[in-house]
Amino acid sequence: MKKIKEILNYGFKNNYFLIIIGIFVSTTIGATIVMILEPKTFGSFFSAIWWAVVTMTTVGYGDIVPQNIVTRVVSFFVIFAGISFVSLFTATISSMFVARKIREGKGLEKINQFDHLIICGWNSSTENLIESILNIGKNENFSKITLINNLPEDEINNIIYKFKDAEIKFIRGDYTKEIVLKRSNIKEAKAVIILPNETTQLTDSDEKTLFATLTIKSISSKIPVIVFLENNENRVHLKRANADEIFVKNEYSGFILASSVLMPGVPQTISKLMDTTFGTTLVRKNIPKSYIKKTFKELSEYFREEEKAILIGIFNESEQIAFTELLSSDTSQLDAYIEKKLKMAGHSLGERNKMEVNLNPDDDYVIKEKDIAILINKS
Repeated sequence: MKKIKEILNYGFKNNYFLIIIGIFVSTTIGATIVMILEPKTFGSFFSAIWWAVVTMTTVGYGDIVPQNIVTRVVSFFVIFAGISFVSLFTATISSMFVARKIREGKGLEKINQFDHLIICGWNSSTENLIESILNIGKNENFSKITLINNLPEDEINNIIYKFKDAEIKFIRGDYTKEIVLKRSNIKEAKAVIILPNETTQLTDSDEKTLFATLTIKSISSKIPVIVFLENNENRVHLKRANADEIFVKNEYSGFILASSVLMPGVPQTISKLMDTTFGTTLVRKNIPKSYIKKTFKELSEYFREEEKAILIGIFNESEQIAFTELLSSDTSQLDAYIEKKLKMAGHSLGERNKMEVNLNPDDDYVIKEKDIAILINKS
């Protein structure tokens, strides 16, 4: 009984419920009155209901027409009630969709994307990152990206318009907060990339990246998290937080600058391979089962002949490392905090996958079952 009262109380506070009740009551009362006044014209109560619904929606088929004055007066009230309630119902439904669209535009609505890529944070290189993702993913029809940041609405709209062929969604808020991440349907995400915000101080950006990684892994330890750091000294903390891939700002700039002087042509080659619009780029490919247990030389000849691609290496995820190996020998408060968070998230401090890359192996290297090819290929 208490539950019924709660349902009714909720219903009477809900506009949709009240409108539907109004339509139902008007239809029933109108049908009952005309059935009493002209039983021969309407024949049955079902026919009277049919007439009331048709009249309220102003369709007016004319298959049943009231004959006397009193019944026609009742019809006027049924028509006016119908116009009022149906208009209210249509307006309410429309306002619901408009409100939802406005909330989506402001990044306040929960999204329902699946197998999407989430990008947390924003800086000057993010647009280039989105463009690269879409260029690399076009062969696999990948175009679902969710942005989590605090950019102004007009800037977000410009980004969405710029990449209008992609499925870009936006969530406004602090990506270190669990409630914000859950609005992005993070449990169903393909991966998460965390970028430092340009508006954040350098000392705080890596700290925020660490907190975000811990929060994401507490929601689901299976989601791959790729992070971008400002300071290389913070790499160890992100490893302890179980970040899957870690990149540091300007990590390879020294090599690029040095090789520009000492090995001209190498930086240009790297630039071409990293330019997703150039047409020749690095890709990964599954190895045909018929080449398992064959040599690297045989596989290289296959890719060169069949796909006009150059095989430069092999990688696999068969190697395992213990997570405890990443922790320092003297237990600090930070170590204890990270270990506690990981245990709360259901992480094992035992073993986890490690990616092993073998570039330019010997010709007689034997291809294993879990190996994946790395190729220079024309897109």
